[in-house]
Amino acid sequence: MDQETAGKAAKIYLKNIEAGRQVLLDVTKQCREPMKVNEALLMRILDENKDTEYGKKYHFSEIKSVEDYQKNVPVSIYDDYIDYILRMTENGEENLITASPIHHYNKSSGTMGTPKRIPLSDEQMEQYNLYMKNLPFGVIDKEIGHEWTGGKTIRIAESTAEETFLPCKASYGALSQKLTRQFRPYLPILYTSPDEATFPVSGTDTRYLHARFALAESGATGMVCAFYSYLLEMLRYIEKNWEMLADDIEKGTIDASVKIPEEVKATLAEKIKPMPERAEELREIFAKGFEEPFVPKVWKNMAYMIGIGTGGFKTYADMIKEKYTGDGIHMVKLGIGSSEGFVSATYRLDSEDTVLLPNSLFYEFLPLDAGDDFSQIVTIDKVEQGKDYELILTNVSGLYRYRTRDAVHIESFYENTPTVCFLYRIDQTVSIMGEKTTEEALRTAAFETAKELGFDLVDFSVYPDLKAEPVRYQYFMEISDMPHDIPPKLIRHVLEEKLAGANPSMGEKVRNEVCGATRLNFLEDETYLLYHDMMVRKGAASSQIKPVHVITNTRQRKFFFSQTMYSVEIMK
Repeated sequence: MDQETAGKAAKIYLKNIEAGRQVLLDVTKQCREPMKVNEALLMRILDENKDTEYGKKYHFSEIKSVEDYQKNVPVSIYDDYIDYILRMTENGEENLITASPIHHYNKSSGTMGTPKRIPLSDEQMEQYNLYMKNLPFGVIDKEIGHEWTGGKTIRIAESTAEETFLPCKASYGALSQKLTRQFRPYLPILYTSPDEATFPVSGTDTRYLHARFALAESGATGMVCAFYSYLLEMLRYIEKNWEMLADDIEKGTIDASVKIPEEVKATLAEKIKPMPERAEELREIFAKGFEEPFVPKVWKNMAYMIGIGTGGFKTYADMIKEKYTGDGIHMVKLGIGSSEGFVSATYRLDSEDTVLLPNSLFYEFLPLDAGDDFSQIVTIDKVEQGKDYELILTNVSGLYRYRTRDAVHIESFYENTPTVCFLYRIDQTVSIMGEKTTEEALRTAAFETAKELGFDLVDFSVYPDLKAEPVRYQYFMEISDMPHDIPPKLIRHVLEEKLAGANPSMGEKVRNEVCGATRLNFLEDETYLLYHDMMVRKGAASSQIKPVHVITNTRQRKFFFSQTMYSVEIMK
């Protein structure tokens, strides 16, 4: 990075840090009296929306307490809002579920694969900016300072350049894409990836571009991604392709094997130049092997990483730390964010738990063992440490007592406010004979198997096979460079043991032959990369494509079976 660009980057980061310091102070203040702040937020939401169609239906003007609210307003799901949202988006009607003007609808997966249209008010949009853009830098500055601000950031994010609009003229799409488009003027200053990788045209190998431009920037000081699984994917790509990447950096070329449209190559030609000294430096580092983390050697000024690394993504964050970064680079693990609102935020480095935001959403909590007994719902001041709940949210964009289907664990308290860890999506629970195996249990079984046997598990998926006799789970595993001395039957055996440990109910059903023993399918190399690329081609936002741990539809089932090399099962 030249000195002028470094100065511009530092100025922008310092501005974000200053704002982040204030957000951190505000969060700390909120957290001292969480119920008082949370109830005040609820009363404001009800007052502002009392004259909407929804507000009149449920008599918002007569509600004077949390108890009144819970008594008069029902717990809801997205289907309860469909008619209102269709009138808003198709006909341009206003004042139905919210008095706030809605300029954007978040695109999110919905029932039977039909995308949801989640209203996003300007106030809620500002919350995302505060807690995603500013707060992490306030936390970083508080704990490690800001000497890193003169360097570029490796940012693994992709978006469409053009916005989609609904008949009501509001924009429509993934929130992550909208945020990325907002940053577009600053991308060349702050980030290593070129515009061609961040706003790719069809047929562009973005992994190559992210990796190649990141390696060329020796002074990079941070890494940012939506999910830590994306960052792990890029680091693995570098490990496998470092020789080709170093050759291209040396010569200022793009290898013929890389899939990039000719018109994109033409624009990239103006941004790449031969860098023989950097290429030689990289070769010296990578030629020594990958027994030790390479990130601190490749980027000597690397200070931090930011991304979602809790719940189902903790495993990926741990793998990055263990294999690629070591202990010297700090991780910011972002809080729970969704299309419906920003649920929790980071407040310290290298921590899995994140704190609820009393002035962002009104929170209610349904114990996971309560089923649909809504009489057991509690508020933020009544949750119990160590207990698991389903989140129920009221936001500033027109959703009231909305079931998120997200399971969270109450970890501890920051000031007087609960800190939470995301556990899993309740809809991703597998139950073929009443055993109710959570995504967390499936994940634990898979990665503990890999850890015990010493192989590198890229990722896994599970298919509940209801046509088998007896019914059973089918696991799919992609393994990177599996040692030849590990028999596939041993992997299947250990996996069965780990699954029984993670969910004793399933273990008992297999022992009693109520359910069949697990079948293990070994996947082709880069299966999960191929799935990601397939979904992008079908129009999914890259940053919204999460690992498929529970196979729930025909498309996923056909894809993963088609990528299976061979299977291991117990034959009788």
